[in-house]
Amino acid sequence: MLNITMTQELPASQDEVWATLSDVSTFENWHALHEDWVETPPRDLEVGSTMVEKIKIASITDTIEFQVESLRAPEELVLVGAGSTGSKIRLTMHCSARGTGSTVTLELQVTSPLLFGVVGKALQGTFKKKLTATLTGLAGYLAGQSRSAGA
Repeated sequence: MLNITMTQELPASQDEVWATLSDVSTFENWHALHEDWVETPPRDLEVGSTMVEKIKIASITDTIEFQVESLRAPEELVLVGAGSTGSKIRLTMHCSARGTGSTVTLELQVTSPLLFGVVGKALQGTFKKKLTATLTGLAGYLAGQSRSAGA
């Protein structure tokens, strides 16, 4: 099993960050694992909502059927899913207010037959890079939204 937790402080407010985290239609703009939607996700998420997403890690594309396990606005969204490669994924996105900005924590748990041996070690490093890129992408996306709103 792979467990990765990463945190980043953002200059955007908790409400701004939450609006992006909970709007999965924005994933294509900032989520580094996101490749495409197989089924269009619901516009408004609620516990039990499902969506089917293609994610890409290294050269491996996996189709994951996600379900919203927990949703506590504006603090936490938990997605759990099972993939076409036999993977099981739990992604927790947590957002807390910090002064005029916010702190975002991503927790990723992955169980997969692909995470063993030499390939598994390489994939673990790639997952860490993808989560770092996701947080960087989120920061960039939010900065772009802030500039657009101010224009």
